[in-house]
Amino acid sequence: MAPFKRTHELARYEHGQTRGRPSEYRPEYCELVIETMGQGISVAAFAGTIGVACDTVYQWMKRHAEFADAVSRARAKQLLAWELKMIRAKKGAEAATSMFALRNIAPDQWRDVRNVEHQHNVRVEALTDAQLYAIAAQKAGGEGQTIDVEAVRVTETDPG
Repeated sequence: MAPFKRTHELARYEHGQTRGRPSEYRPEYCELVIETMGQGISVAAFAGTIGVACDTVYQWMKRHAEFADAVSRARAKQLLAWELKMIRAKKGAEAATSMFALRNIAPDQWRDVRNVEHQHNVRVEALTDAQLYAIAAQKAGGEGQTIDVEAVRVTETDPG
């Protein structure tokens, strides 16, 4: 008999085997993660507040659907907290910090978007030799260096 009293159930697996320690997950963490991340902190910081490793929290998200849903809702509240902080910012540095955080928290919504559309309606065959040389010069670094070649026009002949 052990010199101490068992304080928790052992994790049970098939055929009555026991391995590992029981999970530290608690259903009340669902509300706690929403409340905590609603203040603007990350999932990793939440792990620190309850004293577990980040990997543990990510494992809970995989194993407990209700916790994964709570973290998803918590991320929306986290985003809200940072957006409100940016709106209320009175100094440039505070707004810049908020923008930096928002770009990392929700890059799909807070990224710098640059769309460039190119429409080319000129066929290469329609360009003059001088225009082609000018384009080649630009590709060569704009220094006007091109390769001197003699253009030869090839026409197909009927073999028969």
